[in-house]
Amino acid sequence: MTDDTRSWLTFDCYDTLVGYTKGKAGALAAIVAGKGGDDIAVEKAQTAFEETEKKLQLGPFVILNQVIRQSLIAGLSMAGMETTTEDEETVLDAVKAAMPFPDVRPALEDLRKDYRLAILSNSEPSIIHHNIAAIGIEFDAVVLAAEAKCYKPDPGMFRELLVRIGEAPERVTHIAQSFYHDMRTAKDMGFGRRLWINRYGREGEPAYAPDAELADLSRVREFLL
Repeated sequence: MTDDTRSWLTFDCYDTLVGYTKGKAGALAAIVAGKGGDDIAVEKAQTAFEETEKKLQLGPFVILNQVIRQSLIAGLSMAGMETTTEDEETVLDAVKAAMPFPDVRPALEDLRKDYRLAILSNSEPSIIHHNIAAIGIEFDAVVLAAEAKCYKPDPGMFRELLVRIGEAPERVTHIAQSFYHDMRTAKDMGFGRRLWINRYGREGEPAYAPDAELADLSRVREFLL
């Protein structure tokens, strides 16, 4: 047990703290172009990759590196291309190399003075280790799909988080950019506050309206209880 009584702030990692989608998509586009594909082929590959990734994460649990590999195979197949081991490693390396957004480290360094910080991520240790190192902040807890054996938006991920941090949901603030992966389930499970980091200027969902919509992490402190 710990005597630390600071409140918990829990964060999604990919596209909230680091640029997961941009790095992954860039790697896939480069692979397709390197095989002679045009913009249409890139779009086909991206769409099939994303659809397969989502489908796999909703099915029987498969660890993230296998989700990425199988999604890549599906994406390149849709573009009429074969997948090599080198292609798979290129996309995995892009995910590992995803860099934090410029606002992330200053905001987290400030917040950790008064709050405990946790990551809740659809990741696995061998991948997120690199992302956390790039962020450069020590988190009080890191809860991964690899441990929960399910992916967000499955409530099992959020239950695993609450068990790990030993806190009731109404006392936790969850901070994330995805309505699909985070905002909906956090509301359904009764998290005390939900802050939407709308980095990509997307439309929200009125039924799951967050407590605040922010462009990045720089103003998070203003909206905490």
